[in-house]
Amino acid sequence: MITRTVSRRAILRGAGGIGLCLPWLEALAPSKVQAAAMAPIRRYMNMYFPNGSGSYWLPPAPGMGAAWTLSGILEPLLPSKAHLLVLDNVGNYSAYGNLHAEPSHGTNCGPSFHGYESRMIKGITDAAPGGGISVDQIIAKQIGGLTPLPSLQVGLSTIDSSCDGSACAHSRSMSWSGPNMPMYKTVNPQAVFDRLVMAGAPKAGMTIAPTPTNPAMPDPTLERQRLLKKSVLDAVLDSAASLQPKLSMSDKVRVDQYLTSVRDLEKLVAMPSMAVNGGGPTLSCSGMPRPPEPIADLMVPADYSRETHMNLMIQLVTMAFACDITRTVTFMMDDSRSEFAYGHVPLRTFAGTTSTLAGGVCHNYHGAQHGSDQEFSTIIRWMAEKANQMAQALAGIKEGNGMSTVLDNTVIHFGSGMHGGNHDGLRLPIALIGGGGGVLKQNGFLALTGDAPPTGARLMNLHLTLIQKVFGSPATSIGNPGASTGIIADILA
Repeated sequence: MITRTVSRRAILRGAGGIGLCLPWLEALAPSKVQAAAMAPIRRYMNMYFPNGSGSYWLPPAPGMGAAWTLSGILEPLLPSKAHLLVLDNVGNYSAYGNLHAEPSHGTNCGPSFHGYESRMIKGITDAAPGGGISVDQIIAKQIGGLTPLPSLQVGLSTIDSSCDGSACAHSRSMSWSGPNMPMYKTVNPQAVFDRLVMAGAPKAGMTIAPTPTNPAMPDPTLERQRLLKKSVLDAVLDSAASLQPKLSMSDKVRVDQYLTSVRDLEKLVAMPSMAVNGGGPTLSCSGMPRPPEPIADLMVPADYSRETHMNLMIQLVTMAFACDITRTVTFMMDDSRSEFAYGHVPLRTFAGTTSTLAGGVCHNYHGAQHGSDQEFSTIIRWMAEKANQMAQALAGIKEGNGMSTVLDNTVIHFGSGMHGGNHDGLRLPIALIGGGGGVLKQNGFLALTGDAPPTGARLMNLHLTLIQKVFGSPATSIGNPGASTGIIADILA
């Protein structure tokens, strides 16, 4: 049997290393890996916040476009409203056989992303925490081979809060590569920075990803592609002529038709975004200084600031996406039962869809969950502010032919695995940000229905929809048997 080694996106090469992608030809049969490399760029990020949300999460009424308004907690996402899809009636009882599970902080964290049992009363232990492959790792299996890092796990938690009856791995890790294999997160920005630079991200002052052989210098090939002024067609005509005798008559016609329109590409060659067609760094791939202080669990500097910590992680994730170091990120904004005191967040008073400064600051996050709804909502509003900051950073990066942004081709799952102070796994606060390459509806608030109790949509079905429809994975389920039952068509564009 003859094994073909020519990819579907065959390259006609000319002088100076210029390459031109051919259309599909009968003579070309791609392998699975080559076909995956042809897929459009898609990125996934899960920004998780713990403890659920307060009373001011949901918008006043479902609607799309101008027919809906943001809630008081989601108010900071107004700049990203055109890319926002808020979901109601999503629940995660299916991870526990369609039953509510208590105690619930641990049961509503890891299991929200892998869909398996986590309670120690069911035989789970810290040494063998169970679990299973999580949504981000299913996606990473599909697209992770296209980037230096298949996935990246980051977080902010600096204190060890209670694990609440589950193995601690389920409270402290969103990402699982399989049963008994939590991947945890990196909370030290220095360590994240070092990992990205070692994988190919630029150093401070650089604007193009370095070459593997010389990490201190920009890649001259990318610069040449961006600045090239001469005709791509002229450079590849010789290669085209040598290829023609090997083609069938129908393939020759396709090639002739294709080459007559190639000169249109000359207009794109001069555009900065041309360097990222088909993947690779964007021209917003720029270096940043190494964070000055180490941060570790139970070991923070005397001047530690959660605000600064968050901002550094947002900057690092932006660099990872802009430089195409990875396309899959989990961002754990705190552990599942956070006791952190958010004293840097000014307290607000909520009324309807707005809020105003009230004087004073926030305190213990978990304490506010079971104490002051105003304080609790204020902390979640700060999380929404940071989700908007992340989204806007990605919206500022052009790619492809310059007509789309990184946010357009990304889906950010922003939400929690718990409803709120009632410890329930129903009506979870969840929003999607970004269009996933045009696959998802945007600028709306949907009240979903489905086969989850009482008549809502399963969280595992939401994950399955993204896995299949945005990322093209052949996976047909996620979680324990029966945890997922099918896609949620209502969120698709």
